[in-house]
Amino acid sequence: MLKRTISIVRTGGGLSYRSLSSGNHVDTLRMVKALEAINVPSTQAEALTGAFTGGLESVMEKVKADIAKSEEYQSTRVAEEVRKLRADIDKMRADIATLQAEQRCDHHIQLVHKVEQGFNELKDEFEETKYEVLKYAIGTLVAVSAAEAVMIYLMIVDT
Repeated sequence: MLKRTISIVRTGGGLSYRSLSSGNHVDTLRMVKALEAINVPSTQAEALTGAFTGGLESVMEKVKADIAKSEEYQSTRVAEEVRKLRADIDKMRADIATLQAEQRCDHHIQLVHKVEQGFNELKDEFEETKYEVLKYAIGTLVAVSAAEAVMIYLMIVDT
């Protein structure tokens, strides 16, 4: 607990005071003596000191209560902000997971498309190759048939 020293001086037609240190304790004996030093009767000095310290204590209690309310408000506000941030983080995590799933799905679709495209290319190539093989087979059959016909002709002519 810090000590608060109050200096009281006579100014013109009245009294004034100023705080010399911070804290919430008033040196009442010193205050009474300071008032008596400027010719304030003891009973009045004690009454003034009592009224002043009572008022000061009342103000200090109100300040403490206001500080406690403010701290409670700030604590509640910080807790609410933390809750909101956690909710935002959870939502971002869910969004990231969704995006990753969509990307995997897109990647899967792209792979399926590439496989289908490759399959179609192979199918087209197979069709082209089939016709080429058919042409060679027909050509070979024609050549073999022609050779047989020539052989048959030669056998008939030789005989």
